[in-house]
Amino acid sequence: MGRSAMPYRDYVATHILKPLTMTSTTLEPRDVPPERLAHGYRWEDEMWKEEPQLADGSFGAMGGMLTSIRDLSRYVGALMAAWPAHDGAEQGPISRASLREMQQVWRYSPASVARNAADDTLQLRAGGYGYGLGVSQSCAFRHIVAHSGGLPGFGSIMRWLPEHGVGIIAFGNLTYTGWGNVTIAAFDALDRTGALQARVPQPSAAMIQTRDTVSRLIMKWDDTLAERIAAENLYLDRSKDRRQREIETLKSELGACTPGDELEVENALRGRWTLDCERGKLDVTVTLAPTTPPRVQFLSVTPAAQRPAPSACGR
Repeated sequence: MGRSAMPYRDYVATHILKPLTMTSTTLEPRDVPPERLAHGYRWEDEMWKEEPQLADGSFGAMGGMLTSIRDLSRYVGALMAAWPAHDGAEQGPISRASLREMQQVWRYSPASVARNAADDTLQLRAGGYGYGLGVSQSCAFRHIVAHSGGLPGFGSIMRWLPEHGVGIIAFGNLTYTGWGNVTIAAFDALDRTGALQARVPQPSAAMIQTRDTVSRLIMKWDDTLAERIAAENLYLDRSKDRRQREIETLKSELGACTPGDELEVENALRGRWTLDCERGKLDVTVTLAPTTPPRVQFLSVTPAAQRPAPSACGR
């Protein structure tokens, strides 16, 4: 593990807060202008009692940071911007790949079932712990990331949907204010509107080129082209001659085919599209090997009616 010669608070400010323009975030309450400082309370003896501010010290790295909705939104926005995976210049102090690692389960927790108070339905949740973040899955959303915080006088939560690019942040100035059920209900309400749509990965240049070359190969087989597109395993999994015969059999049944412009992308190295034929359609699915240049390591060509329906979680 690397070490820094800088004090913790200075390192965090220099390498995380400043690059994310989190200008209102600090570990020291006295750095906050009095008119902007939130005061925390607890309910005790039938009255509200103010809690003392927690000054920076041994507990600062655990949970003594003061921030604003705007600043924490920038932090959550940086984590969400790591999805979906894509090429291009890095924008943040931490690489997108590392941010995605933070938001994946590394230690699993037992699944749980709870009754939704809003509509009395049973909800299954599964997941675990990432790097400082809780990661879970429900019937409504397959990827939920969250982290809550609580100190005497305060409670907070940040919860977001990486695949949708939508997050919720909540602050409360009551000891250990609980926001978990509130944010879950808010996401469920957004989902019921039908307007909460998952972000669609954009095709890479390699995937677009592969669609065009594989379509050309299907329409008119060429051994040279077949060799050029293939990763080293492709014809070991199923021989080139067999693949050619299977494609020619399909074309004899469906007639001549022409390519379309569609491309359904799962990620930068996996996608599918359809060829329009005289008597039907062909579904084509490919997976590219992570080589330079990327080559086809999986290829499936089937009549469109045989594409398996995607599985769904019932509600």
